[in-house]
Formats: sequence, structure tokens, C-alpha cells
Amino acid sequence: MPEHLDSAGALARTVLALDPPDGRAPVVGVSGFGGSGKSTLAAQLHQHLPGSMVVPGDEFLRSRPPTGRSQDWSSVDRDRLADQVLEPAQRGTAQAYQVWDHDTAAPGPWVSLVGATAVIVEGLGLYVPTLVRLFDLRVWVDVDLDTATARGMWRDEHEYGNAQADLWSGVWRPNDADFFERYRPDRAAHVLYAPPISTRSGAPGPVSR
Repeated sequence: MPEHLDSAGALARTVLALDPPDGRAPVVGVSGFGGSGKSTLAAQLHQHLPGSMVVPGDEFLRSRPPTGRSQDWSSVDRDRLADQVLEPAQRGTAQAYQVWDHDTAAPGPWVSLVGATAVIVEGLGLYVPTLVRLFDLRVWVDVDLDTATARGMWRDEHEYGNAQADLWSGVWRPNDADFFERYRPDRAAHVLYAPPISTRSGAPGPVSR
């Protein structure tokens, strides 16, 4: 049964209690629906774990923003994520990964992972059969789909000034729903994380499933 946590500090203690072989850095996955708060949690966890490094899943999208409908978030380049980050980290040999170059619409500059005390990978569509074994700890941000979508839409419009309602309703929410039904990533998780209710004016607060 997964553990239920509601603070980044408690999650950090869970990470510190991990004991990967050969003293290598633990590999932590943070996944959830779009708008659920994955990047926020990853940033908070990073603050609690000195020397840790966050790998944003957006750097492994084949197109940004993703515009294609699929049942498995096929826009995520899982092969590159495994080759550059997850498999080397599991061997204790993680060196670097490429970020997405908007100018060339292809992988571009390299970011070092050398010396990371923990590798935190956050993003969509992480917990598929080919990748689950590569995470020492799998965290699912436990916010229901309707709330996560509403939060994501509010954030894009009010914080980023980039309302993307058509993509949210026509692509991202359906992709999330199909992926969840197909893979049940919540059941693959070691931890179900319930974020605190948002206090931002007008922003819908998360509801733990």
C-alpha cells in the first residue's frame, strides 16, 4: 500500500531513508496530472534535499507544448529520458542530460548531474512498465483530474498570461484521463502526496483523491 504524505519535509525524510546500492544517489519520480503541482513539489523537495537536482520532464517532450492526442502521453521521449538520466542514475554514473532547444525544436544544451545527492525527475507519463523499475521512489501528486485541470488552466491564464484552454480541454485533459485509465499510475506509486490547498485568489484548491 502506498504511503500518504502531505508535506515536502515528510517526503524528504522518506527519500533520505532510502538505501540504494553502492551508495549511489536515489532516483525519485514526481508525477501527476497536468496542473496538479508536480514542479512545485519537486522544487520544494529540492530545497529540503541539499545537493539534489531536479530534471524537468518538459525537457523530454518531443514537442512543446504537446499538441497530439494519445492514450500514453506519446509526446514524452521516454527512450531519451531512460538513456540520459534514469539508467545512468541507477548505475550511479549519471553525467548530464539535454534540455529542449526552442530554436531548433530538438534536444540542445547539456545540463550536468554530476555530484547530485538525489535525482528528482518530475513530469507527465512517467510510470509506464518500461520505466517504473528505474525509480527508487515513485510519488504521485494526488489531485483529482478536474481540480488539476482547473488549476492548470488558471495558472496559464493568470500567472503566465498564456491561456491555452483549447489544448487543456482538447488534448491535455483527455490525454491525462486516458493515461490514468490505462496505467493507473497512482497504484504504481510508493507515495500519494496531497498538496496543501491553494490560497491564491481565484485559484481552485487541490482535492486529494
